[in-house]
Amino acid sequence: MRLFISIILFLFFIACSSEEPKVNNQVLPPARLKAIVQQSKKNNAQHELNRGLVQNPIFIHRKKQKRNSQKPEIVLIITHNTQLDSIRLNKIEMLRASGIHADLSEPVNRGLLLDRNADTLLQSAISLGQDRVLQIALDNDIFDYTDQFFTNGIRFTYAAPSLSDNPVKYILLPYWSRATNSYGLSLVQNLYTPSTTKKDGILYGDRPYSSYLFIGSFKITNDERHHYRQTSELDLGIIGPPSMGSAVQDLFHKYVPSNNEPLGWEYQVKTDAVVNYNFSLEKGVINTDHLQLILGGTGALGTLYTNIGGGFKLRLGWFNDYFSDLGIRKKSVLKSRGLKVNQYFFSIKSEARLIAYDATLEGGMINVSSPYTIAPSAVSRMITQTSVGLTLTFGGIGLELEQFVLSPEFSNKWWHAWGHIGLLFAL
Repeated sequence: MRLFISIILFLFFIACSSEEPKVNNQVLPPARLKAIVQQSKKNNAQHELNRGLVQNPIFIHRKKQKRNSQKPEIVLIITHNTQLDSIRLNKIEMLRASGIHADLSEPVNRGLLLDRNADTLLQSAISLGQDRVLQIALDNDIFDYTDQFFTNGIRFTYAAPSLSDNPVKYILLPYWSRATNSYGLSLVQNLYTPSTTKKDGILYGDRPYSSYLFIGSFKITNDERHHYRQTSELDLGIIGPPSMGSAVQDLFHKYVPSNNEPLGWEYQVKTDAVVNYNFSLEKGVINTDHLQLILGGTGALGTLYTNIGGGFKLRLGWFNDYFSDLGIRKKSVLKSRGLKVNQYFFSIKSEARLIAYDATLEGGMINVSSPYTIAPSAVSRMITQTSVGLTLTFGGIGLELEQFVLSPEFSNKWWHAWGHIGLLFAL
């Protein structure tokens, strides 16, 4: 009888041992798990993963209950996203091997990463520009022998691929075709004064003192094939005394001969927040080696400016395509791509804007305690701005010279002019 029972138990044990293991959430002994992994390798597990037939294993160690053994168990958990992950990884590896840096913040790129047709991805991916460009710009009406209205502007702009990690990029304008994205930051301070800074007190009927300071995060998309560029930017900063407009003008006047100490900054537009979203769209309608005519539209919405406009830009001379880069590149890059190393051209720009709100004239949108502002009824709701410029670049260094003329911004009917100097560096 004992022999019979022993034979039955032995056969039952053999039958249990010969069953195939299940892979979904089943606890397996280490020896059996090792055998499964080795067999999987023999059967080309990577091929199975790409087809989605076997899911990605995750191994988790945990201790058994104190009954038969204190040795840890291994739990095999199967996930269900390996097929999609594998496609993404394969596509990214193909892009990198082809020298393409895909901008994965673009919705079209994220969709193409799941496209089984790799060629489609390689042809349509929006790449991340690798150029690094620094621009330092100064605008001042001293070039026109005046000291009034828009009297001084300083702007530092830096674009680099590392700045694509800025989370602001997710609210900047997306694009849906093959192009190159460039990301950057800007630091801007602008100053505005009445027609004279030699009189103290409030000059009623004149422009109020005002200044602002902000940091902008921008994205420029260049589509060279379609001669198209779009730019979007989010600006965050402050208007009023904390923007240090008074200190900057005092310092400037101190070191410029025959300049008086400016009077009246205590009556400037009071402190308020600057939150502004700006965009521009530009399309080349004539594109030759020595002449380009570009039509464009602009818009701004926020606590500093709210407006919409449109105009044109004409370039004449010796230049690279406006839509091919940010205006300047390293000499080695230009040579390797067969582009012009040196550029020299004239430009004419003209734009008309419809004005809904201008905080430098009307005061802050939240803080309405400014001692003096222009009444909304006296603000010019349509203005024009025209400029003539000359640009010279020598390899990775460039110089911009430009003269601006602006139509009256409010009911005093005074036009205004100022000059611009910009330095460009390809880093």
